[in-house]
Amino acid sequence: MGWQSVLKSNRIRAVVSYEPGSNFVFPEGEVPQPIDSSSGPLVALGIPLKDFMALTKIPIVIYYGDFIPATPNPNPGQDGWRARLEMARLWANTINKYGGNASVVHLPEVGIYGNTHFPFSDVNNQQIAELMQTWLRKNVSNNNH
Repeated sequence: MGWQSVLKSNRIRAVVSYEPGSNFVFPEGEVPQPIDSSSGPLVALGIPLKDFMALTKIPIVIYYGDFIPATPNPNPGQDGWRARLEMARLWANTINKYGGNASVVHLPEVGIYGNTHFPFSDVNNQQIAELMQTWLRKNVSNNNH
């Protein structure tokens, strides 16, 4: 919902998203092929480049937790998240290609373990909150309240 809101309003200063699953938008003509998974293909959406450029004007970060396989997996519950993480990385790279500031953080890759699909309800929720707070301080100007 975060980036869908950015496409409709110029009042959003940043997007922090936890394990988004779909609705990744790309410029028309640059939509990647669907990513196959045992839970079904993950399909991205195409929008006009003019609209897509709104995503390059604010910082965006997406966090994904544990238990996401690195390679195709017969378990559809897990494999669907592998496809989503892969699509999120393609999406962030496309935003950055157009001068944006988007990143995807797979928590185990930065040394944070034990997170489910709901990281703010996990036992390390304080660590997750501090990670977000640090990112906001670094990426969002305080002079535009």
